[in-house]
Amino acid sequence: MADKKWFTADDVELAKTALDELPDLTEKRLTKSDVLDKLKDQIVLLSGSKGYSVEDIRSALEGVGIQTSVKAIREILSSQKKAPTGAAGSRSRAKKITGNTPATDGQ
Repeated sequence: MADKKWFTADDVELAKTALDELPDLTEKRLTKSDVLDKLKDQIVLLSGSKGYSVEDIRSALEGVGIQTSVKAIREILSSQKKAPTGAAGSRSRAKKITGNTPATDGQ
């Protein structure tokens, strides 16, 4: 069948209706970044508590069809290590301030 060169208003309306009825695929079509974000807690657990290397984790993901790089997994792990450090730093500052308060009260 030859391609149409001209379309009617009915053709346009039919196309609009067909497109409006298409389902939302955003939850079914995740990007690699979305997938790794959803798996972040498990990746951290495997590396930190269960002794798996970054390559072991990459290989396991590849085994279920998720192609990723060692670098991407390392970035997840390094971002998790930086978060607690920042929180601990603010706690130690609070201790220093609290530690000075009793000396001031004693005057």
